[in-house]
Amino acid sequence: MKIKMHKLLFSIFLFSLQSMSFAQNKNTSKFPVLPDNVEVSYSDSNPLKDALKPVPATAVFEMDGWSLWDPSVIKVGDTYNLFCSRWREKDGWDTWKHSQIIRATSKCLFGPYKFQEIVMEAKNHPWAKQGLHNPKIIKVGNKFLIYHLAIPQWKTGFLFADKIEGPWTPSAKPMVYTNNPALMVRKDGSVYVVGKFKVNDPDKKGKKLFYMNAFEAKSILGPFKNISGNEDCLPGGFELEDPTIWWANNQYNLICTDWKAKATGIFKAIVMYTSKDGIHYKLFSQIPTWTRYEPIPVEGWNNVMPKLIERPQVYINENGALSALLVSAVKQAKPDQGIILIRPVDNFIPQNK
Repeated sequence: MKIKMHKLLFSIFLFSLQSMSFAQNKNTSKFPVLPDNVEVSYSDSNPLKDALKPVPATAVFEMDGWSLWDPSVIKVGDTYNLFCSRWREKDGWDTWKHSQIIRATSKCLFGPYKFQEIVMEAKNHPWAKQGLHNPKIIKVGNKFLIYHLAIPQWKTGFLFADKIEGPWTPSAKPMVYTNNPALMVRKDGSVYVVGKFKVNDPDKKGKKLFYMNAFEAKSILGPFKNISGNEDCLPGGFELEDPTIWWANNQYNLICTDWKAKATGIFKAIVMYTSKDGIHYKLFSQIPTWTRYEPIPVEGWNNVMPKLIERPQVYINENGALSALLVSAVKQAKPDQGIILIRPVDNFIPQNK
């Protein structure tokens, strides 16, 4: 009984610390001091955060016995197709490095989603023989394209198909020499990519820093040229990751996670950046869009705190507005099982200059 009481008191204490951390970071005076080269569009508000709505209970996608991660949705006809990676829960969290890509469908963006098929796994891939992770689905011309992290290469591979149901044809080799990228096809067919790369830490010998590179190509088939060199295309050297990108307000709009808490002061908080040229970016707001220190806002759930929130992905509707923010999450109530959340957004279009 004493042990249970100690555990309960510790849980309450931890929750209080998390709540205090979030509350403090809502006050802009508590945010990290930004370097001079970091411009901020909104100093005391976050219009994207204000546009978020609660998650319908149907918009939680989970599968017994499996961890799900890296959601990406595309609408084909009247059906929403959700692609994500999955691995067996019983094999441990690190099994994500051996994950497969699956597809689920729904007649509504906010679910419920039903598992349909395994899209691709390592045993059927010609060179990514360990795992396929972080899939993102787009349409390029008459082709569907899934770009994904290929393991053990830790580079980006492509899967092409004529139909959303497949069959899927893998690229013969890695297409972009970066991992966990965000890719956007422009109206003229050229391609813009942002992805993570490592540099030596000048202050800690033997340590690496994770920055973002920008790439361009004349077509989806490449070759992809690095346009930011060895410099971080996101200002401040904040070590951000998990980018997703779209075009609106005549600018690149990029959402990612504050991996080292250097922009917001909150570990892996979801933040947004914008750029007019794809090289020079501005921080949208230091107020995070969403953090793991907030209860998961699911209808019918009672203050379920997530252990993690990662891999943000946007769904842009037919009018060019952001209508859903997808994330991967782990519930405290069931540690080490990944689930997918699809959160409604009130048709957000950025208005910053």
